[in-house]
Amino acid sequence: MNPECHISSLIVHSRPDRVRSIIESLEAIEGTEIHGGEDTGKLIVTLETSTESQVVERINAIQVLDGVLAATLVFHHFEPVQERE
Repeated sequence: MNPECHISSLIVHSRPDRVRSIIESLEAIEGTEIHGGEDTGKLIVTLETSTESQVVERINAIQVLDGVLAATLVFHHFEPVQERE
């Protein structure tokens, strides 16, 4: 199987009183970046993974964080990783 790169973006809706702890939990998840929304509780998050199953695993992990109301997949793209010669 050829290596792949998966890029996904999510909107993570959270309870306003839990935003800080959710951000800390998201920062601990490998391949996760937060791009804003701290002030509204609607966090813009990207995931970079090697497989589609890792995307699903990470979304599931985010959805069960205390204070997360919903984690919605907005975009998903994947392509083969080019081998360097």
